[in-house]
Parts: sequence; structure tokens; C-alpha cells
Amino acid sequence: MKAGPVSRIVERPLDDGVRYGPEPWRTIDGIMFCHWDRWFLRLAIAEPGGLRAIAVEFRRRTCARRAGGSLDEAEAMIAQVTDLESRLAFLGRAPHEVLDDVERASEWLWKKAFRRVWHDGPNRRTEAMGRTPRRVLEARALRGHWSRFPISPAKYEPELQSTVGPDGSYYDYCWAGALATMLESKIEILTMSAPADEHRLATHRAAMTVIVEMMDRVDDSGAEVSDVFRASERAYLALARNALSTAAVLPDLLEFAVWEDYSLLDGVDAFLTALPEEHADAALRHVALLISELRRERLDSQLAKAIALRRRVIASADR
Repeated sequence: MKAGPVSRIVERPLDDGVRYGPEPWRTIDGIMFCHWDRWFLRLAIAEPGGLRAIAVEFRRRTCARRAGGSLDEAEAMIAQVTDLESRLAFLGRAPHEVLDDVERASEWLWKKAFRRVWHDGPNRRTEAMGRTPRRVLEARALRGHWSRFPISPAKYEPELQSTVGPDGSYYDYCWAGALATMLESKIEILTMSAPADEHRLATHRAAMTVIVEMMDRVDDSGAEVSDVFRASERAYLALARNALSTAAVLPDLLEFAVWEDYSLLDGVDAFLTALPEEHADAALRHVALLISELRRERLDSQLAKAIALRRRVIASADR
């Protein structure tokens, strides 16, 4: 007698619609969890090392990609795990205590979590995924100290941004020269009309950040835009020598030098080597904190730059 077809039990999906990850899933004592959290939690209870093991695997992926490619996806996932762990600690709950009985037992949920976490990547991101250490520290280096300047560079940034155009615009090598001329003219107008050195300092510092942020959308093979940057750098460093008593100037310059990735800066080494003893000591203290921070977050490229800057400051102190 021929056997009939074997019936298979198909597990019921637990989602009531398409989920991309950032959508709210559950709120416990006022703390919201999203579907990315749900997927991480389901994997964590099946993983001997829990959430830490998941973070370690993504850390391994970041190490594997340092020779090339973007680190952004793996770092975003680590940031979400870190944020999830902090919320669990605040509530005093373990992963299995946030999932219900059905979720803990669901193979369907495990398979979906496995696919979304390990293979699909964070195509739709949470706010926590946007707060990776790399992004947070880079944002601080570009603008984080501005509010403590005598005149904030933010005052002059909008006019400079309007000159380079919106984020989506791209300048090929034919237009790079025209862009450089427009930037140079705008900087000259702003500095000539500035009422004091504090305003000129702010203008050149704003220009340095604006140019760095748009370098990935301009073909500067003729170095026209780079020349505009270096002109502002020279003017800025000359003004900064007389503004070292301003608490923000040295930390801002040190962090900016660590995160500037286009090799545009060429006067910082000489500036640091010539620091007076008092300010060299202050620079060493800040660089030590910066090195510790970068080492903790395993940001190796920036760490190497910070260590090189420390050598320059030590040379100044020894002198």
C-alpha cells in the first residue's frame, strides 16, 4: 500500500504584518523595545554567551573589514546590542524574562531573527544604531566643541554650506575649480567683514568642517578645494595661537586632527610642537583621554593618529 503524503506542522508566524526592525514591539515599565530587540533577545537565549556573544561576533566582523569596506553595518548592530543591554540592566531583567513563553519556544521567530540579524543587516535602523562610537566621536570632533568658542563657528556655517550646495550634489573635476573659487570668495567676504579675531577664528573653523564633509562628493584631483582648506587652516592656526586660553581650542583641534581622513591638515604638527609648556601639558592630558577612549572603542585608525599627535606634544614639552 502506497503511503500518503506526510503532513507537516507549519508554525504560525508571530508577527501581524511586515516588520523592518525599528517598529515598537513591547513596552515594559515605560521602557520601549523594538523588533530588532526582539530578534536579538530570541537569538540570545539560544546562544550560550547570550547578547555578549552576539556583540563579540559583530566585533569580529569589524576587525575582518578593517582592510577594506564599510564598518558601518557591524558597528550599528553592536550599538543596538549595547543599548539593549543598558535597558535590560535598568529594568533588572534577563533576555528570557522579556520574551513570553510563545516567543521563547518559537522556531519561526528564531529563524527570522537569525536571518535578519546575521544576513540582512540593519537596512532600517533605530536611533541607537545611528549612535555608534565612530559616529558620535566624529560628530564631536567636527562640531562638538563649538559652543565653547568665544564666537561659535555655527554662526558662519550656514552661509558656507549654501555655497557648497546640498548633500546630494556632486562636483566633477570640471566644476571643482569653480567650487573652490566660490568657497574662497565666501570665506574672504566673511572674514573681511568680521568685527574681531574671534569671528575670523570661527569663520575659518566652520570652513574647515564644511570642506571636510563635502570632500567625498567632489573630484579634487587638481587640489583646488584642498588649497582653499589649507588657506583656512593656516589662518585658523595663526589665530588659534592667540586663543589658547580658550578652553575649547586645543581639544577641538586635537580631535579634528584625529578624525580628518583626507590628509588635508598640514600645519597641526608644527603648531603642536611649538606649544608653550602650559598648553602642551593641557594638550597631553586631553590626548591621553582621547587615546583611552579610542582604544576602548577599538577605533584603530584614529587611535594611531592620536598616538602620533601625542608624540608631537611630548616633543613640545621636552623642548
